Amino acid sequence: MHIAYEKVLMWLLLLFTVAAVLMLEKLMPHQSAAIVVISSIGIYGLLISAANFHHRRKVAKGSILPPVPADYEPQVSVVIPAHNEAAVIGDTVRSMLAMTYPHFDLWVFDDRSIDGTAQVLEALAQEYMGRFHYVVRPADATPGKSAVLNDALMRVPGEVLVVFDADARVQPDFLTRALPYLADHGVGAVQARKVIMNPEVNTLTRCQYYEYILDAHYQVGRDIIRGAVELRGNGQLIKRTALHSVGGWTEDTITDDLDLSTKLHIAGWDVRYLRDVTVEEEAILRFKPLLRQRRRWAEGSLKRYLEHGFDMITSPHVSRRAMLDMLAYFLEFAFPLWLAIDLIVQVVNMFFGEWPSHLISSFIMIPVLVSFFISGLFEAIRIYQRVGVVKSLLLAIETGIFLAAIWLPVVMWITGKILFTRDEGPLNWGKTEHLGTQAMVQESRMERVKAFIQQWSSGTQTL
Repeated sequence: MHIAYEKVLMWLLLLFTVAAVLMLEKLMPHQSAAIVVISSIGIYGLLISAANFHHRRKVAKGSILPPVPADYEPQVSVVIPAHNEAAVIGDTVRSMLAMTYPHFDLWVFDDRSIDGTAQVLEALAQEYMGRFHYVVRPADATPGKSAVLNDALMRVPGEVLVVFDADARVQPDFLTRALPYLADHGVGAVQARKVIMNPEVNTLTRCQYYEYILDAHYQVGRDIIRGAVELRGNGQLIKRTALHSVGGWTEDTITDDLDLSTKLHIAGWDVRYLRDVTVEEEAILRFKPLLRQRRRWAEGSLKRYLEHGFDMITSPHVSRRAMLDMLAYFLEFAFPLWLAIDLIVQVVNMFFGEWPSHLISSFIMIPVLVSFFISGLFEAIRIYQRVGVVKSLLLAIETGIFLAAIWLPVVMWITGKILFTRDEGPLNWGKTEHLGTQAMVQESRMERVKAFIQQWSSGTQTL
């Protein structure tokens, strides 16, 4: 999307928000204007919870059964884009080659790596004697994961493309269990549930683990109500016909999965989410790379709303429930902007005294948002982990604070970036940091040493 068009839409959104906040100040002089958005988020959360509860009861009664494999056995091409992934690509290839589905081929695309990824792939090719293919993209190739996937779309033979990240781990029956959900002619893509493989390393990895559980909880709910389910990049299965119908991947996007999800919905394809078919991936161990990843996620998601929002509203193929579902998810971006403007208006009011100020009411919206995160996390942890009430609550509180502390400033920063900064030029692959098993073990040892020192200094541990 042209950068000027993107900025115009963002400025229009900003002006609309300012006008709405000022109008609500007149209508509700003693309440924060942000209560409108936070109430909508809460209502949507209750809808998802109710849908999940109703679905679980029907499954328990045997009213809903997973699809059987039947005769749907398409040729599958498993595609792994890899950019500087020498630390993890070997274990990932071995995990993929262990899958038992008989009709698949494996392709690894080395995208301009400079860390020895190509040498690792060459050694693996000799070890496995041609059981997989690898392609080394030249240094002048178009950068970015979407460009890699479009190259793959032209090269690989499969009727279904399965995209994994370079750190993915799956069970041998992954394809056998996931493919039946694609048998429906109206289903264009399927997303497996992502699971963090190293939650025990430190606080950040633990919070990411439970954050993924919360995301799964909401994506399952969106699938139940036939909303606008989103792909998650790692562990996604897409029909070739669906990809061709939307022109493949958009190469100037920084979140290929979210952009593709939206285009598929606009074109009339259903996207399904699988609770019981999982793909494991590494959590990020350090805060700075995690923040970089979240900024990329937020920016890509917001930009796809700006680019495809009008088509989503006007497309004859999008159901009203999918449209409302997408609008509800957009509120997670609207809330930080809405709250910031509301706080600014309150500060101005305090100086000029034109309307009664309710600054405290506005600030209360932040712990209200945290409480929504905590309630959703508590429910999701109880469903997926089946741990005790107290432990579930403590984990939910920790992760809820983590989510709010990252999400609010990240969305505000990305909003300002789109409004006030210039285009950064050619797209760079803002890849997630993958350190491999050895790094995870080393980090885990360091955490154990820190815990021992803390226990010893407090007198609860002896040498």
